Amino acid sequence: MINIYKQAINGFLVNDLTAFDSEENDHQLIYHLKKGPVQILGEFSSQKYESGCAYVIYAEEEVISVDKELVKIK
Repeated sequence: MINIYKQAINGFLVNDLTAFDSEENDHQLIYHLKKGPVQILGEFSSQKYESGCAYVIYAEEEVISVDKELVKIK
């Protein structure tokens, strides 16, 4: 279950993130986010992430989920 916050929290993305599409789409770039300030919109539990928890973040016109360990709360 996703917990969406009533108010976004300021955070800092500690690494650059780049994602590419699958082989079917010639590995097209989906997004490239540079480390820096982000807005944390919510969080959820998932075994997909190493820490078992992910944040939903807004950064550079993108909304994505990232492992909680990649974002530090300011």
